[in-house]
Amino acid sequence: MKLKYAFSVFLCLFLGLILFCFCTEGTVYSQSMVRDVRQIWWMNVPDLYLDDIRNQELPHLQHLIQHASVGAMNMKTGGRNTLSNSYATLGMGSRAVSPTNEMFYHAVEQVEDQEEEPVTAGVLYARRMGETFSSQSIVYPGLMNLIAENEKNTYVVKPGILSESLRRHGYATMVLGNLDEGKKPVRYAPLITMDRRGVTEEGDIGENVLVQDLDRPFGVKANYQRIGQQLLSWHKPGLAVVDLGDLYRLERVGHTMSPLLQDRLRMRILQELDDFLGQMVQKMDKHQLLVLTSSGSGSSQKEGLQPILFYQKGTDFRLLTSSTTRRTGIVSNIDLAPTLLTRLGITVPKGMMGLPMNSIPGSIKDFWNTVERVESIYNLRPSVLYSYILLQITVLLTGLIFILKNGKGRGWMESVLLAVMLAPFIFLVFSGMTAHSWWLFSGILVVSGLGLAFLLTRISTLSLFFWTGLFVFLPVVVDGLMGGPLIQQSFLGYDPIKGARYYGIGNEYMGVVLGSSILASAAWLEKREVVTRWLRWGVGLFFFFLLLFFAAPFWGTNAGGALASAVGFAVAYLRFFQKRWSTGLFLKAVGLGLIGLLLLVVLNSWLPGPSPSHIGRALADLREGDFEAVLRIIHRKLEMNLKLLRVSSWGKVFLLSLVAMAILSFRPAGGLKLLMRRYPQMFNGFAAILAGALAAIVFNDSGIVSAATSIIYVVMPFMIIAIREWSDAWEKASRPDG
Repeated sequence: MKLKYAFSVFLCLFLGLILFCFCTEGTVYSQSMVRDVRQIWWMNVPDLYLDDIRNQELPHLQHLIQHASVGAMNMKTGGRNTLSNSYATLGMGSRAVSPTNEMFYHAVEQVEDQEEEPVTAGVLYARRMGETFSSQSIVYPGLMNLIAENEKNTYVVKPGILSESLRRHGYATMVLGNLDEGKKPVRYAPLITMDRRGVTEEGDIGENVLVQDLDRPFGVKANYQRIGQQLLSWHKPGLAVVDLGDLYRLERVGHTMSPLLQDRLRMRILQELDDFLGQMVQKMDKHQLLVLTSSGSGSSQKEGLQPILFYQKGTDFRLLTSSTTRRTGIVSNIDLAPTLLTRLGITVPKGMMGLPMNSIPGSIKDFWNTVERVESIYNLRPSVLYSYILLQITVLLTGLIFILKNGKGRGWMESVLLAVMLAPFIFLVFSGMTAHSWWLFSGILVVSGLGLAFLLTRISTLSLFFWTGLFVFLPVVVDGLMGGPLIQQSFLGYDPIKGARYYGIGNEYMGVVLGSSILASAAWLEKREVVTRWLRWGVGLFFFFLLLFFAAPFWGTNAGGALASAVGFAVAYLRFFQKRWSTGLFLKAVGLGLIGLLLLVVLNSWLPGPSPSHIGRALADLREGDFEAVLRIIHRKLEMNLKLLRVSSWGKVFLLSLVAMAILSFRPAGGLKLLMRRYPQMFNGFAAILAGALAAIVFNDSGIVSAATSIIYVVMPFMIIAIREWSDAWEKASRPDG
């Protein structure tokens, strides 16, 4: 089939597929978990892992799992992975931070004041805040430090928002338990229950919730009997948070113990926890909800998904999900506070980023498969991506030297360059494969890429670029239209554990689609001798639907990608079909960019899908005049790009690609002129991809990643053209006359 007919058939099928997906957009049938709940018991156990809740030697936990809504929870905070930040994020429903050295105390407890002799916490709080309260209250003298830390943060955070929302609707809060290391207070749970003053009116977080045990870390363990009695005697409607710290204390000193003793003690602690849960479940009534979570370990070395269970009598096993993640079995820590409010019939306040969780039917086997796959990708991702980036850098340098030296062995160099271009396609195709070692997956990637590249290098230059571009971007777009099942599992996709993105098209594949689609279009147009009105309309519609794909909240959900692609596609369209740049042409380019922005606004405002995306929520903030939230988003994006440009390996790929193109444009002599003369439309496409890459840096957080993955489809084709068609010309030009 000739190239022009191939592209025409592809365009018709592509537009038909988009219309089909648009008209048959699926609905996820979920259950909001709203039942008649009067009281919530939130039990948090730091250092309780997902593997612990599947332990068959813990019968009460097994019973909970069989009758609970179960999920794996991401623990991303507004700062480092610390326990204080984790508790603050859980309680405030936003990416919060909290000072690690500021603790909560009963008002009558003695605390060390940096300026004077020891005083009671109540006196210190009154000295700093000018307020008094009941002597039974739990206070936070470090409240102003908490507020100051979050004002420097790039997220909108409202301390005490959960408790304030509960109190306005007639619900109380109470907190029990601590993580104290012997005599050293470690108390973060009141970050969840405190009001805007930093005060929790009821609870027990002092030494009474511990018992002495010299065989335990720090000589203490949780007083389950007292905690249970206090919890059962609390009859007010509202939220009770119970912080159980025995696993945390063991983790703090575990490295000093023999592994055998540590394992035995850990199992004993888990059995005590299991017995306590069994007793509480037995005494619950149908109007009480038990929530079991782990706030993690507070260690960057043990970052991962954490267990979360919702149990209420009369329920069966279900899987948790939320509109924040749109992933079955995976939720975010910022979703928990909004979910608790929803369960009590309270509207989620504006200051919370998270969205209420839902429960949907599923199997425990599918849940564990999802968790294992996510953790496997997370563990292997750094090694696989670093290998891929190192390969790109090596190929760029080798290809540049090869061309400048006019080296022999054109075929193998072409195959290597082409394999780098095809790598995102290979990443996607093999995304469902569970690799247990980075070198195995990297080996499969290299062999597959080189094999496919070797077959493609046998066709003509323009056909090579057309089919390569088509092979790369079309599967990504089709997968995105179908909900992204392959992108979600790809090493070039997104990471639920890091929590930067959970759905849509990430920055890596956004750059890939932008670059490869313009490359394919340029190669196809290069073969066309006559430009007709239908051809202009066809290319314009093709770019428009890709822009729609990036912008739609139910497909790509990438605001920065939509804006960057609007720039790239506008430049491509105008350069493809306009011979000279002029003022009028510039205004057309601006107009096309504004159309892209308008499309983004319309789709995310009028067609938000089952729930608003992060783009839609930002637009809602803008409409309501909350410019602070919008400015924080812009600041966060700029800060992230500057950081990645300095430290990211993707930044090195992008800069090296620019250097390679600059060198090839002038050495050997006339490279750029040869390209413009021989392949004018390819040159136009390269210029458009570069414009889109630079726009991605401006509009996208982590835009340097999109820029690096898109510019591959400029520098690698440039090198292939140089190797294929210019080596002989440069060799003749470099020979002396005569």
